[in-house]
Amino acid sequence: MFQDKIYPYLLVFFQLGSLALIFATGPWLAKSWDGITVETLGVVLGLYAIYIAGIHNVNIVPKPKQGGVLITKWPYSQIRHPMYLAQVVAVIPLVMAQFSWFRLAVLLTLIIALMLKIPYEERGLIRQFGDDYRVYREQTKKVLPFIY
Repeated sequence: MFQDKIYPYLLVFFQLGSLALIFATGPWLAKSWDGITVETLGVVLGLYAIYIAGIHNVNIVPKPKQGGVLITKWPYSQIRHPMYLAQVVAVIPLVMAQFSWFRLAVLLTLIIALMLKIPYEERGLIRQFGDDYRVYREQTKKVLPFIY
């Protein structure tokens, strides 16, 4: 019961709670042009990933939607979870803009929540798409192109 009913929502709670704390405890825009550029790249990547997947295919809870389709077009052709990468890329400059150990801990909580969502989500994707998803997993990285 915990694994199916509570766990995915707990992960979303930590994900969204971390993002809310980062926004509530510091600036919403980085203080340098470099930071703003990185933040913008994160936001653009996230929005583009949603556009490519289609809003009907996106779910904040790490469970595939019924009737969803497997998306393998860029950026999904390089990484399986571009929206997770986008969140981290977008908020790192915010944490750096007004650094505190608390904000760093919140950023690490976000990263851990996202990393825990991946295996949970991928088990559901394997159930839904079978060998197609297994092959796709072998051809792509999780969140960092060429690395992880």
